[in-house]
Amino acid sequence: MTTVFVTGSTGRAGKYIVEDLLKYGYDVVGIDKNPPGGTNAIRSQDYIFKTVDVTDFGQVLSAMKNCDAVIHMAAIPNPITAPEHEVFRVNMTSSWNVLEAAELLGIEKIVLASSVNAVGAVFSKGITPRPYFPIDEKHPTFAEDAYSLGKWLGEEMAEAFVRRRPGKVQIASMRFHGLMDRERQAQLNAAAERDGAHGSNAKHFWGWSDISEAARACTLAIEANFGGHEVFFINSEDTSADEPTEELIKSVYPEAEIRTPMPGNTTAISVEKAKRLLGWKPKATWRDA
Repeated sequence: MTTVFVTGSTGRAGKYIVEDLLKYGYDVVGIDKNPPGGTNAIRSQDYIFKTVDVTDFGQVLSAMKNCDAVIHMAAIPNPITAPEHEVFRVNMTSSWNVLEAAELLGIEKIVLASSVNAVGAVFSKGITPRPYFPIDEKHPTFAEDAYSLGKWLGEEMAEAFVRRRPGKVQIASMRFHGLMDRERQAQLNAAAERDGAHGSNAKHFWGWSDISEAARACTLAIEANFGGHEVFFINSEDTSADEPTEELIKSVYPEAEIRTPMPGNTTAISVEKAKRLLGWKPKATWRDA
């Protein structure tokens, strides 16, 4: 049976990923600084949990032994709750540690948590002009802050580790976006007014994703065979705004080229690559929550 090593396993998204893996018959070794219980190595909810500091290479290497695949979620999740230099240190060091440990142990399937912010988004100081919509994985970065830049450089790090063992490793960088459970989706649905053209929502292109569906994408990335390193936008196929998507784009990003029609509330960020290479099929919408 395949054993998957999950960092950040007790975090907000990590819990859903562990649940999805167990549902589909995987063994799981979950690691985090915050244990679900009170000991350093416990069996919780049918998986092994270990308390590990992902910035300590020795701890990561030791905990990863006998695993077959890796899903790396552990990170400081924004540039606000910690000083930016610390966000950069923790996030970059942990990604390096996970990738090097996987290399030394011969693990060939790796999933990394990236973010829509890899192209520069909600943490930017202002609205940054964009060349085209819908945004896809070839879109250039306009990252400004330590968190967003770290996500972009984490993807570049993945490229480097593929070069280190060509033909022997597959890495998926998952650009997660506005993860919401059904309760949060219901709150959005019930709100009297939602952010549109002039809210902070415009900085990240009115996107969002269902947290369970994002977790499913991670499992599918372990199962898929595409070789090398690939980046995937992971978000729902509708926006989190009321206004039509093309109307919003013309208001906020008037110089952008509209390359493909986005009728109604269609997402401004393409998920066609994840659908094609991973077989991922996002179906959730907050509009019926």
